[in-house]
Amino acid sequence: MIDRYDPLTVELTEADRPASTAPVRSAVLYAEGGQKHGVWEAEPGVHSEYQGQETVVILQGRATVVGGSGKTVEIGPGDVLVCQPGEKMTWTVHEKIRKVFVINQ
Repeated sequence: MIDRYDPLTVELTEADRPASTAPVRSAVLYAEGGQKHGVWEAEPGVHSEYQGQETVVILQGRATVVGGSGKTVEIGPGDVLVCQPGEKMTWTVHEKIRKVFVINQ
């Protein structure tokens, strides 16, 4: 099966994220065998306790991502971020951000 999505307009659902200081929305477009593909969006604020392994492509917005290892990266539109297995991330979103993600659990 093949499905096509526009990641900028796909409908997102509010997510309950107690470790976030601002609203978070997402849509899972595919999930099977410990893998999830989808779209995630967050308002400016701090979003903690996200854990890898995850690969993302930033569509819009800007954030600072700090890993549990202490590494800090600044990300924006067009960037690809790869988070290694077991790494915990804190996202400080500066401008409303939207990303496409693939998570391996």
